Amino acid sequence: MNNSTQTKTIEIEKQLKLLMRGCQFADELEQGLEMKGAQLLRTQMQKELEEKLKRKKVLRIYLGVDPTSPRLHVGHFVPLKKLRKFQDLGHQVIFLIGDYTAMIGDPSSRMQGRERLTHDQVLENARTYTEQAAHVLDSKRTEIRYNSEWLSKLSFTDIVELASIFPFKQIIMRRDFQERMEKGESLRFHEAIYSLMQGYDAYALECDVQVGAYDQHFNMLAGRSIQAHLGQAPHVMLTNPLLVGTDGRKMSKSYGNTIDIAAEPFDMYGKTMRIADEYISDFLDLTSSFPDQVIDDMKQRLEKSDNPMEIKKELARNLVTLYHGEAAAFEAEKKFETIVQHKDAPDDLPEIKVPEELRGLSWIELLSGLSLTSSKSEARRLIQQGGFYVDGQPVKDTNAMADIKESGVLVRLGKRTFRKLV
Repeated sequence: MNNSTQTKTIEIEKQLKLLMRGCQFADELEQGLEMKGAQLLRTQMQKELEEKLKRKKVLRIYLGVDPTSPRLHVGHFVPLKKLRKFQDLGHQVIFLIGDYTAMIGDPSSRMQGRERLTHDQVLENARTYTEQAAHVLDSKRTEIRYNSEWLSKLSFTDIVELASIFPFKQIIMRRDFQERMEKGESLRFHEAIYSLMQGYDAYALECDVQVGAYDQHFNMLAGRSIQAHLGQAPHVMLTNPLLVGTDGRKMSKSYGNTIDIAAEPFDMYGKTMRIADEYISDFLDLTSSFPDQVIDDMKQRLEKSDNPMEIKKELARNLVTLYHGEAAAFEAEKKFETIVQHKDAPDDLPEIKVPEELRGLSWIELLSGLSLTSSKSEARRLIQQGGFYVDGQPVKDTNAMADIKESGVLVRLGKRTFRKLV
């Protein structure tokens, strides 16, 4: 082996190690394997990636995102982080906005069908996607595409041709489809062709690699099948773990448990601090911008710590810095410590003038009357659950009357909402 060949081999090995880090494949999980016979995916995908790196200096890698909501969340950052690694290695990255697939909606991991969106709704949601993705990707080196470019031009004959590649049994054996049918829940035929549409994206983009969460396994396999059928080399599937949301379920816009990239700094910081301790390690790996060695060191600290609060704060600070800057992260942390940890009111306390007609009422009537709670029932639950304080003291009596002093009173609703009533 001459020096040039040896140098190239070492370089490819470095790239493989970097690019395979953090991947999780369907056959490494107890559930999630959609098609029989797909075993040892990590070994297979690493071998295919190595072969592509040997043949081509610049690979084409893509991530598709369906704009079913106006905002991206940090779960989307997981594959974006992988894209950035490819980008830093000199490869061509494609950020695909699924303006056409979003009108059907990805059925992966869903127990019911999605609400159908119009193309205008989808485009409105997509307006800020590229701006949000630019927090992670180098926008000057990122190819932005919309899959309506090719999907809108397919004829019915084209779709039938593509559908003929897939045995119907293979489609309905999808785990999420099976679970819905077993529960007697609705399953519509248009959902079954989503994977066909996403698969055609891989062919249209002539991609070498596709990145995404491991619940996209079936859709990625469809892409490989279509590429092979139409004469292209199948792409490499690099799948990542699903990020858990603030409530312990998969992070999803549909569940409302996301940490949005465009969220205000304090909101982003606070939601990150709500992550369960057992998931801190995953968040360090999947969402932070820390170097790999720093992440490994933080994981070792986690193993030795009985109270991971400081590590979680480092993570929250890192995320806010990534999306809003260091100064915003410092302010968000200071505000969190003041309001949540020390239970003190912030300096910029909102002040509310209580109108005469609401004076002399109970706290329940006053809170709902000022729209601090959505209803009297919510105000009652807040008090019953110990979440309402007046001048630092909990109000436990649901019949307690509101006494607004001349100097005003400080009220706290839940952990973070403070108001001064005058």
